[in-house]
Formats: sequence, structure tokens, C-alpha cells
Amino acid sequence: MDIFELWDKVLASIDKSDHQYYQMFFNDVYPFSMSDAGLVLSVTKPYLVRWINNMYHDKLVEIVRSVTGKTMKVEVYPQGSEPSGPIPSQETVPPETESPVPLEEAEPFPESFHPEREAEPSALMEEEMIPPDFTNLKPKTADQVDLPDIHNLDPVREPSLFDGIPKNPSSSRPAMSRVNKEFTFETFVHGNCNELAYQAARAVAETAIQPNARDQKLNPLFIYGPSGLGKTHLLHAICNYVYDHRPDMKVLFVSSEAFTNELINAIQNHTMPKFREKYRNLDFLLIDDVQFFASRDSTKMEIFNTFNELYDKKKSIILTSDRTPSDIEKLEDRLQSRFSSGLVAPISPPDYEICCIILRKRAEKNHISLPENVVDYIASHINTNVRELEGAFTKLFTYSKIKNEPVTLEFTREALKDQIPLESQQELSVDFIIDTVCRYYGVKKEAMLAKGRPKKIVIPRQMAMFISRKELDISFPALRDAFHVGDHSTVLYACERVQKRLESDRQTREDVAAIEKLLKNR
Repeated sequence: MDIFELWDKVLASIDKSDHQYYQMFFNDVYPFSMSDAGLVLSVTKPYLVRWINNMYHDKLVEIVRSVTGKTMKVEVYPQGSEPSGPIPSQETVPPETESPVPLEEAEPFPESFHPEREAEPSALMEEEMIPPDFTNLKPKTADQVDLPDIHNLDPVREPSLFDGIPKNPSSSRPAMSRVNKEFTFETFVHGNCNELAYQAARAVAETAIQPNARDQKLNPLFIYGPSGLGKTHLLHAICNYVYDHRPDMKVLFVSSEAFTNELINAIQNHTMPKFREKYRNLDFLLIDDVQFFASRDSTKMEIFNTFNELYDKKKSIILTSDRTPSDIEKLEDRLQSRFSSGLVAPISPPDYEICCIILRKRAEKNHISLPENVVDYIASHINTNVRELEGAFTKLFTYSKIKNEPVTLEFTREALKDQIPLESQQELSVDFIIDTVCRYYGVKKEAMLAKGRPKKIVIPRQMAMFISRKELDISFPALRDAFHVGDHSTVLYACERVQKRLESDRQTREDVAAIEKLLKNR
């Protein structure tokens, strides 16, 4: 079994037993080398080394053992710092067979060897636990003891609830640990699919150095779109811009989950004043994935009050979600109104040109040559999700490095065959069109074909009906059955609605063109 066959089976096992981690292992963890002694993995994000070693290492060893039938050592390294040689064998020579090495022939210790760490635990413990000798100690009288003068003590005062808060919160830059320094406006590839969101985010960030240019019409800035298109990148970019130009400003970047967890802890520990002090005295508040605020009443109340206070102070609020405020289910009308009161900016899946630019920039950053036919092949087949596109590039780059082969079209086809199937062109059918439209809009097929009519699936459903009718020339009754609707007039109405939007709405025209291109490149 070679290293790639082993890793494919490991990924399949992770997908089956821990599906929530599958995408992370698929996109960011790659096999680097394998020997009889063990397996070396390479990760694209350094923090994953600690996470895997602390949280998933034993499970990973067990998965490898179940696949190979033998226990292997598993080591994880950041990309670029992998060991040059194979993992050394863990087998040791029995003491009676060891040959003593003369002192003059002994080799020096390797740099990584620390004798104090290699000492026998029992010997160290023995040495540390020897009690001091108190037999010669004699008690002192009161005159011999130096006591502090009461006049030199600080005035006694009651402890304050805010004693734990830094005197200058901006100087500690509390959110910097959560911000990726590589996610800047310069590294964000923008075009027709995300231009409005990009320009709005940049305008908001620039108010840090040009407060007079602040436009309350951009407050709050609400960016929405399917997962993996760059919403979080823009939040990081705003943080990095403000940190670089106005480090004295108070900026906080947080996910909706972290906000909710902090709020629950504050309620349970009776520290709500401290919580409000943290969130209501900011210059920039950035919250990711606000669609999850719809679940808890206490969270909705607190975010509503926090929003109002920051807005009244003319502070910047930037929010992201996978849907528009009106499409977030169970979100109160007053919160929908607040979230929609500024600019609501969409981010759409990248078009072919944007995908090509992203691939070329990644290739340039990693100092590799990416032929144009390879760029065209990847961009034509993976163009609904930036994260998936970058994951494909990382996999291709890693495979090329491991196998020490140049990147060619044939090599790319083989390396990405699990993401871009090699089989002949798939037959165009209603099911395939539905799957493609669902992938494009980021909705589930079960939701599209269900009897309900949530706002977020109405447009995708109508689009799928329209394109099926246009591409396959199927009768309305046949489409009625395929989409599980009660009457064929529903299909007729959907097709008419899309046709009408095509005449007046540029976004609809772009969506239809993008979906048809996906169908063409199937």
C-alpha cells in the first residue's frame, strides 16, 4: 500500500467516524512520507500541529492501525519544516547485546538532545524531594523581625469589578491573536462577484485614518454569501488595516459562537458589567456568522443593546452571514431592521476569471510554475467556492513536492481526480441540474425538494426549474413530478419569474451564466 492509498483510506475513515473534521483533514493535512516505522503528515496551518497532537493524535494512530494492520508512529509538522529523513525505528537493542562505545569514540549529543530532560524521573524526584535541614534554625524575637511601616502602605480600598481589565485595552490588542496577518485587502482577489463588499469593507477600514469621511450609510456593513467565498477574509483585512494605521483604536473581532459563550459565562458568573465594558467601548466591532444569533433570546437582547449603543456613538459595526438579514429564520424583526439599516453587500461564487487570478497568485506566492492549461482546467471545474479552490491548489502543490515532479495537465488530472472525476462527461439530467444549482447557492437538495418554501430556497428552486426547462425542454408536468410540487402551474410561474428577472436584474443574468458554465464543464 503506497502513501496516497493509505491516506485516502484514512480520510474515508475520518469522514465516516468524525465527519465534522473531514474537510479540515482533506484541505489542510497531507501525507509527506511513510516508512515501516511510521507516517509523517504536513499541515498548511501551524496551529493544526498542536490541535492534532493534543486532541486527535491517538485517534489518528488507531485509524492508521486499522487500515494498515500494524501500529505506526504518526508525526505532524508545519508545511516547510518536515524532516528530511524517514521516522527512525522505535526498536531498541537489548542491553545484553549492546556494544560499549569507548569514550574517545563517542559521538556528540545531537542539538535536539537535552540531558536534563532525559534523566530518570525517579532520580529527579529523589533529588527534589530531599527536605532542607532545619535543625540549626533558632527562633527570632519580635525586635529582630523587620516589619513594614504602616505609614508606607497604600490606602486600603475595596476591590473593583474592573480590576482585571487592562488600563489601556487598545495597547494589548486583544483580538490580534484571532486575526490572520496574511488576510489583507492586498491579498483579497476582487471582481464582479465581490466588488461591492470589497469596496465597502475598505471604505469602513479607511475611516480609522479619515474619520470625517465616515458614512453612516455603511454602518452597519452586512456582508452575506455562501461559505468559503471570502467574508471572513474581509473581516481580517479590516482588523489588519486598522492595526497597521491606528494601533491605538479598540478593535474586536469575534464569532457569534464566541460572543454567545462569553455572554453565557458572564450571566452565570455575575460579570455582566465587565462583559458590557468590553463590547460597548469599541471603535470597531466585527462579528462573523451572525445567523447563529437567532437561537437564543438572551443573546438577541444583548446584541441588540450593544448594537444600539455602538451605533449611537457612531462606531463601526461589521457583520457577516451566509444569508440576508430577512432570510435568517427566527431573527426578531427589530434585529433584522438593525442589521439591514446600513449597507447589505453580497458576495457571489467566483467566476472563471477570478478563479484564474487566485490560482496564479497562489502559484506566485509559492514560487512554482503553473501552466495555463492547468489553470484553465482547475478554474473550469472548481469555481463555486474559493476555499475549495485553494484546497485543490494546496493538494496539487504538495503532491508535486512529494513526488518531485513538475505540474503538468496529466499530473493535475491524477492529483485532483477525487475532486474532478476523470470519467467521461456526465449525462445532463434534472437531478444533475438540481445538484449543480444547490452547490452554487449553498443550499441542501432536501430543502429544495421539500414542501416548505423558506425564503432562502425560493430563488434556487425557481432557477433550477427554469434551467431544467431551458436545457432539457421537459414538459411542465414532468418538471412538476421531478421537483415534487403539487401543480405544474408552480413550475410555469417559476420559469416566468426567472425570465422576467433576466430582463432587469444583472445578478440573475450572472447567476444563470455561471450555472450554465458549470453544466457545460461537467
